[in-house]
Amino acid sequence: MNINYGMEIVRATEIAALTAARMQGLGKHNDILNHARKAMIKTLDRLMISGSVINDRFRGRGGVCSLPEFLGEGGPEMDLMMVALEAQHAAADGRNNATSYTVITEDGSIQSVPNLGMSKIVVGPAVGDVVDINQTPTANIKRVARILRKYTENVTVCILNRKRHQDLINEVRSCGARIKLIEEGEISGCLAAINGVKADIYMGYGYAPEGTVVAAAIRCLGGYMEGKIYYDTDEMQQEAISHGLTDFEKVFRAEDLISSHKISFAATGVTDGEFLEGVRFTATGAVTHSFVARSETRTFRHLTTNHFFDYNPVF
Repeated sequence: MNINYGMEIVRATEIAALTAARMQGLGKHNDILNHARKAMIKTLDRLMISGSVINDRFRGRGGVCSLPEFLGEGGPEMDLMMVALEAQHAAADGRNNATSYTVITEDGSIQSVPNLGMSKIVVGPAVGDVVDINQTPTANIKRVARILRKYTENVTVCILNRKRHQDLINEVRSCGARIKLIEEGEISGCLAAINGVKADIYMGYGYAPEGTVVAAAIRCLGGYMEGKIYYDTDEMQQEAISHGLTDFEKVFRAEDLISSHKISFAATGVTDGEFLEGVRFTATGAVTHSFVARSETRTFRHLTTNHFFDYNPVF
């Protein structure tokens, strides 16, 4: 892509994060999500592109602002993914790990996936493709430990704190590895594993649309992921077929979920999380912490932005 769209889409994640942060801790779970989505829609709609919005996990859900199928004022045809507010309940309750994300890439590059559960395993570039989602957690942890030249007891596994993960948690504990439990924000947890500072590996069962956002990050930063969608009913299989998926045992890797080498990825923290700090309000405005990456050059930036509302109010 001739234009560095990362610096364009980060404005959308910043505005969504600022909007959500204004409602942090008020307990309004749907309102905070809807306001963030509306703010992101408004910002992305100003881009000089013809953007197709792919993989909205909340599409068709009652009480949630719908994302349009297309965004932009006209121009090159592009694919867009937007998670205006991951971990909406955490943000609404005043807890950690709420973040805003946007991905832009070439038209037709993002695999459309059903809004179904996906098991994921994610590691950083220092580990590479030694993990296998069809192997046991213990086997994968030991492989990661060997590559990183760590004792198993020093490997940190990031896992969402859910009842469905109790068997996984028990096995990780039994093999001696460390665990970082997070209440919400699986994308943030995966980014922590890619970054390799707060976690060495992410394991767990989340959602398929979030998996495509993680794939975009890996395409920009390196690392490795495998994901597997589970179909418990015939209706789920039919939904997958409507997205062009017919191999119900397929293991998805990053390149299966996003085929293009031309991707820009942006994220802004809403509340402090595993990957980014949250919004800080000041007497004159706010400070945001964002991350922007571009796959073509493997360039990434950490941005600390001061917003002065007195001069150009955001709200």
